[in-house]
Amino acid sequence: MMSRKWLLGMGVAISWMVAVRAETPLPVQERLTHVAPDTWRADYRFSQPVTSLQFVPVADFRKSAWKVLTPGVTLTTGGEHDTLAAASGKPLRQLSMEISTFDRLLEKQYVAMDRFSDGGRLIYLGFLQGEARQGKLVRDIAANFTLAGLGKETVLVPATPAAPSNSATPYAYFGPQSPVTAGDAQVLLDPGLSAWARETLLDTTAKMSTYYRAAYRQPLRQPLLLLAAVSDTASPGLSIKGGVVGAQIVYRFGGTALLTAESPKKREMVAKVVAHEMAHLWQNNARRGGTSELSPPWVHEGGAEAMALDGLLRTGIWSEEQGQAFTAATLDECAKLEHSFDSYRGIYACGFERYHQLKVDIVPLWRDMIGAADSKGEIYSEAMINSLVERAGKAAP
Repeated sequence: MMSRKWLLGMGVAISWMVAVRAETPLPVQERLTHVAPDTWRADYRFSQPVTSLQFVPVADFRKSAWKVLTPGVTLTTGGEHDTLAAASGKPLRQLSMEISTFDRLLEKQYVAMDRFSDGGRLIYLGFLQGEARQGKLVRDIAANFTLAGLGKETVLVPATPAAPSNSATPYAYFGPQSPVTAGDAQVLLDPGLSAWARETLLDTTAKMSTYYRAAYRQPLRQPLLLLAAVSDTASPGLSIKGGVVGAQIVYRFGGTALLTAESPKKREMVAKVVAHEMAHLWQNNARRGGTSELSPPWVHEGGAEAMALDGLLRTGIWSEEQGQAFTAATLDECAKLEHSFDSYRGIYACGFERYHQLKVDIVPLWRDMIGAADSKGEIYSEAMINSLVERAGKAAP
C-alpha cells in the first residue's frame, strides 16, 4: 500500500510537469535566407533561453523538409507537436536549420511552399512559428522576420497595415519579379498564367473588391497583395486553389486546361474561387475577433460561399442561370453528404445550405457579424448568427 507521504510527493511531481501558458509572448529574431533555388536557412535567436521549440504538425513537412544544423539539437515529429530541443536538455539561445522545398498540396492546410514557372518561390512563414517552452512555462513566439534573397532576387511580403487589424503571418515571395500596382492592390502573377486566366483573375478581383467595399461598408485595413503561381500543367483538367492570410491572397493554378483556349465554364470556375477568397478578406477585416480556431469552419466557409454567390450575381459576373445552377448543385452535394459538416466538402456545401435555409439577405447579416467582431472582439459562431437573425426578425415591420 502506498504511503500518504509518497502520494503527496507524486502529486507535487505531477503538478510540476503541468505546463503553464504565459500571457506575454517571447520575442524571437527569425532570419530566413534563400541559399539555393530550393533551399533556405532559418536562424532563430531567442531573447531568453528556451528549453524547446514546439510547432503544430503539418503532415510530414518538417520530417521531410527540415534538417537541423545546430549540433546537439534534434527534431522530434509524430506526436502532438513537432519539437526542436537539445538532447542534453540544455537551454537554447539560438538554433539553425535548413529547409528544402515542400510544395505538396495538403488538405485543410496552407501550402508550405510553392513554385513559380520562372523560378520564383513562395514560403509560408506561419509554419516557422510556434511556441517556446521554458521549463513548464509555454509562450507564443513574437517573431521579427528578416528575409534575405538569393543574389539580387526580389523579396516580398505584405505592407504593414496603416490601421489596426488581426495579425496573420503571411507568405514571403523570393524571385525575379517585382509586383505591379492594380488599383489598391499589389499583384504578382506567374508569367506562365494564360491570358484568359490572368484577365479573369484581375477583372473578378477588381469588381468584387469594389462590390464588397460598398456592400460591407468598409475598405480593407491593409492593402491587398495578390500572388498567383502556376504549378503542374501536365495533369488533366483545371485546378485552382486559393488561400487568404491577412490581406494576402495566394492562388495556385494547374492542369492542362489552363494552357488551352478559354471557355465560359473555365472562367466561371476561376471567378467563383476569386469571389470566395475575397469574401474571406472582408470576413477577416476586423481589428480583433472574427475567425478563430474556436469558430466552426462552416460558419466562415459556408458564409464565403453565400457572400461569393451574392457578389457574382450583383456585379453581373454570373447570370441568374449560373447562380441557380450553383445553388442547386451545392444543395444537392450537401444532401449526398447527409447534411453533415464532418467532411472537408461538408463545411462548404452544407455551410452554404445552412445560410440558404435562413432566408435572410447575406449582406446585412455578415455586415453585422463583421461589425460585432470588430467592436466587441467576438468570434464568428452559430450563436452569433442565430442572435443576429432573431434580432433582424424582431426589427422587421
